[in-house]
Amino acid sequence: MLNQLKKEIKIAGKTIGKGFPAYVIAEMACAHNGRFDDAKALIKASADAGADATQLQLFDMGHVVTPTNELFPILDRISFSADQWKELTDYGRQLGIDVWACTYDVPSVELAVKLGVDGIKLNSADLSNPEVVEAVAKSGIPFTLGTGASTLDEIRGGLETAVKHGAENIILMHGVQNFPTQIEDLNISKIQLLREEFEIPVGYHDHVDGDNPFGKIVDLIAIGLGANIIEKHIALDRSKEGLDYQAALEPEEFKLFVSNLKKAHTAYGSKEPKPFTDSELRYRKFQKKSIIAHKDLKAGDTLKREDVFFSRNNDAGIPPTKFPEMEGKKLNRDIPQFENLKLEDVT
Repeated sequence: MLNQLKKEIKIAGKTIGKGFPAYVIAEMACAHNGRFDDAKALIKASADAGADATQLQLFDMGHVVTPTNELFPILDRISFSADQWKELTDYGRQLGIDVWACTYDVPSVELAVKLGVDGIKLNSADLSNPEVVEAVAKSGIPFTLGTGASTLDEIRGGLETAVKHGAENIILMHGVQNFPTQIEDLNISKIQLLREEFEIPVGYHDHVDGDNPFGKIVDLIAIGLGANIIEKHIALDRSKEGLDYQAALEPEEFKLFVSNLKKAHTAYGSKEPKPFTDSELRYRKFQKKSIIAHKDLKAGDTLKREDVFFSRNNDAGIPPTKFPEMEGKKLNRDIPQFENLKLEDVT
């Protein structure tokens, strides 16, 4: 049933999948603290940092929490109107950054669709919430599906619900959304498990303490294990300890973070055999040892081991492993001291 899910997903001209650079989402969440200008500043900072996408967090107060929940007054205070979300979405497009929406309920999914976002995020809270999964699946918009604290059966069930309603472009996201997540709880190897089990793109949402230096490099490990999307929180000023600041990076930190992720993709290269690069050819010339004349050798001499030595030369010649093919044969030309020998020099 899951065979229709795509292994490569295209979003705004970028491909998410094996062998492609990690797609970086700057998660604004509620770090705007209800201030519209701060929300715009976070989108601008995300674009300036080189992130592929900015991620808004949409919710409907009638569905996200009950009025008696301790979070209700906070969320009610920081919520934006549909018109404000449209203005923010349009602003992101003006800056050339993809716009994603983290949704928590059917009304916010409907708003995300109306806004025409490039992608939708579903937390693991909705993995077993068929109504929300169905709404996103029917939209046709690519989406990430959180898997934190979920069993493989729960994940498979969520995928099956999505596929049943037409979804094709899904990225599973690994990550434990405690704020912040302790290093011993990361279990980044689960990325490999999800890739092998479901054979679709897998991403990693990172919630390591923003003040922890390891939080700035842990995502490099995730990329090495095959993460196709990296999601990281961004905040204007972590020291103010506003909402969603714990695992966030500040703008300049985020810029370096994105730069390092891009460098990591380049550094990982490919495990597939391929012709030597110019760099590798230069290295071979510099490093590899050759069969070299130990003294002046004359045509007609029988080549013996003491006539040569194995060392690096100005130019790489044939390797010492070839000497047994030459030993005991007659030289057919004069070879000056310190010159490389060739296989055709003996008969």
